[in-house]
Amino acid sequence: MTERRKRDPRQKTLLLPAVDLPLPDVDEPPFLRPARRTRVRRARRGWLGRTVIALEIVAGLVTVVFVLWTAYAQVMGNRHLRVANVEVRGGRFLSEGEVRELLGPAVGENILSLDIDELKARLRASPWVADATVSRTLPDTLRVEVHERAPLALAEVERLYLMDQDGVLIDMYGPRTAGFDLPIVRGLGKVDVEARRERAQRAGALLADLADLGSEVSEVEVEDSGDLRVVLRGDGEVVRLGAPPYRPRLLTFLALRKELTERCPDAEYFDLRFRDRIYAKQPPSKVAPVELTPGPPVPTPPPVVPAMGPPAPQPSPLIAATQVG
Repeated sequence: MTERRKRDPRQKTLLLPAVDLPLPDVDEPPFLRPARRTRVRRARRGWLGRTVIALEIVAGLVTVVFVLWTAYAQVMGNRHLRVANVEVRGGRFLSEGEVRELLGPAVGENILSLDIDELKARLRASPWVADATVSRTLPDTLRVEVHERAPLALAEVERLYLMDQDGVLIDMYGPRTAGFDLPIVRGLGKVDVEARRERAQRAGALLADLADLGSEVSEVEVEDSGDLRVVLRGDGEVVRLGAPPYRPRLLTFLALRKELTERCPDAEYFDLRFRDRIYAKQPPSKVAPVELTPGPPVPTPPPVVPAMGPPAPQPSPLIAATQVG
């Protein structure tokens, strides 16, 4: 090693003096720690320091609020986000102008600030509107889809009103609605509001069940008992109906209409409230029973005498018609 150092002149030799160091006592630990830890207390800031920190936090919050408010004001004041177009779908009886009137001041307002639920409530306030949906289309278009009530009848209250299948009075019948050729519902006047609603719903359920057969109906009168007295178009035959279903019973009568009216020309009404039977009520002047089918004469009539029996047992379901005493 010494020879190598002599050969390399770039290395210098550092000679350290010999020092006698005391040997550590084996019985003592190499590191001495105090039995109790010494707590280092942080220096408390004075009131001035705390005030400065509080002011910095407040200043930061004010800055954030100012930036957000400035951005909000710019967005709300943007003229490109004002409602300029209203697209209306589903409107058949209400025009687009009437829908705009129902929406109120929505046109021209910022599209992001509109209360959609409030706009829906405004539309539903119209008796013509059963339901409505409103949606935004950025930047300036409001889409409105209206589900209108369909008039099925003219309800006679104090005046004539258009009525739907739920018994809701839609609008007063007048020049605007004169184009509707609908049956008239009677029996709704001179009763309280709840009874009127129930009677209107019963008549609406009848016309809804009849569907296209509603064109055969001229008038519907809801009686105090809840039964329905129906006047048909054409010759004006009167039929009475009770509980649903209504359509199959009226179809049966229409299939036998000509035969029934020929054999019972003086019948006050035809009663369709019974299953597989049609009864004819004769006026009081027709006292003697009329035999309409082969077989023994009809005996002294009970309160109601059948006019039609089930079609299966005999060639014609028409049996007899007689006066109801």
